[in-house]
Amino acid sequence: MLCCSISCNKSFDLLSTIMSYLPPLNQIAFSVIDLRRTEAWFREGLGFLPAGGSRIMMSSPLAAMIQGIPKAASTCWWLVGANPWFQIEMFQFRRPVAKLMPAGFRPCDVGYTRIGVHVADFDTALSNLARLGSEPLAPVQGERGKRRACVRNPDGVYVEVMEDDPLPQPQPPGTERHCAAAMRSVTLSTPDFAASVAYLTAISGRGPVDIALHDDSHEALWGLPGARCKRAVFACGDVLVEVVQYLDPIGKPWPQGYRICDQGILNIAFGARNKRDHMEVYARSQNVGARPNRAPIHIPGSGVVYVNDALGFSVEILWMAPGKADREWGFEPLPLGKRALPDNCRISGTVKIAAPLDRVWNILNEHEQMGRWIGFDQVALQRAGVPERNGYSAERHMSGNLGVVVEQITSVIAQRQIRYRVIEGSPLHFHQGEITLKPQGEFTEVDWSIRFRSKLPFAGLLLRSLMQRLLNRMLHSGLKPYAETKQR
Repeated sequence: MLCCSISCNKSFDLLSTIMSYLPPLNQIAFSVIDLRRTEAWFREGLGFLPAGGSRIMMSSPLAAMIQGIPKAASTCWWLVGANPWFQIEMFQFRRPVAKLMPAGFRPCDVGYTRIGVHVADFDTALSNLARLGSEPLAPVQGERGKRRACVRNPDGVYVEVMEDDPLPQPQPPGTERHCAAAMRSVTLSTPDFAASVAYLTAISGRGPVDIALHDDSHEALWGLPGARCKRAVFACGDVLVEVVQYLDPIGKPWPQGYRICDQGILNIAFGARNKRDHMEVYARSQNVGARPNRAPIHIPGSGVVYVNDALGFSVEILWMAPGKADREWGFEPLPLGKRALPDNCRISGTVKIAAPLDRVWNILNEHEQMGRWIGFDQVALQRAGVPERNGYSAERHMSGNLGVVVEQITSVIAQRQIRYRVIEGSPLHFHQGEITLKPQGEFTEVDWSIRFRSKLPFAGLLLRSLMQRLLNRMLHSGLKPYAETKQR
């Protein structure tokens, strides 16, 4: 094991003594492909609580300036856990379209790669996650009471599930809300260990601490048995920030053209409760060369700025006066029974086809032949997927009387399920599709569902009715006769 303990370094000790304000890490932000699905995964799988969301503000020019993404527009949703002042923030971008996470992404690749969640009931959490399609990547480690496992969430982020609490001291009574889950760690994989440690030291106001969050034996949990790396851990409130540099295997750099709106962990945020402390943290970030997307923006009771280090890691520095703003900006759970939804329209249809499952599966994946049954005159594969040609990230161009759209495959479970999204041409926001196949003896049952939000106010009911008719026609007058004719 090669583990770097920097807490004894005198330069870091000296730097810590001259810094006054120590901000907690109070937010981890994600760019997600399907907001409803990811929100349900954290809520139903791990036990986080809904805390509302925002559509209008996150589609404003102000939000685009803060994030440093020209003309960005997104829907934002929040969840909270047992942590006293912390939120999970999820952005689903409609402009620009978020790039999918690379198919071969590993925890050793450069970026924010992993989070750690402490759960009240380890067995229940793993059972819930399995029901949602997230099985442990490797055998569970540790004796009962100290078990750990790692899964991947719907956006490919590695999530470590911890039965024991990695914090060295339990939280004082009353500081944590009643919840089944608490965020406990976030990991960034860096190509320059010293630079990232200096960056986090300046922003957090303290150097690394002597907490053994992980050692080399844990690397097997996320699929890297035998890996060696340098590690440093920062105690930032009740969330630990782990910096790692992999020596073996060497991780891949940021994907070409990467932007923080691309699928995965977007950034982390450090929070203050007043403007003065906020500006102190911001000044410290500038002292180590961090570049802001723009100067800090302040409104009554709060303020924010995104800064970026030379390696491409984004950090949000915010402040928020206690009270009303916490409720308005998703740091408090919604009242029991109240839960807003990120999309508001859903249609579905089921058809039973007299053909075996493998035949129907092949038809659903023959992109060039879809024009014979799907309702578009011409369908062509404009970008091959991985590892199969028609698999993950494949894009098909569809044109006809219904217009021109481009669909992208976002998830494939062979012989069982296909998920896709429309990335160009749809008159709808967040157009998501899911196709599920079930064998029924000599028949195959196909369930097809579509979710979306209307771009036009008050047009949801009309569009839903129209889309439902189109879906029924496609299934019963297109797919079914085509598949049964091919079978004969």
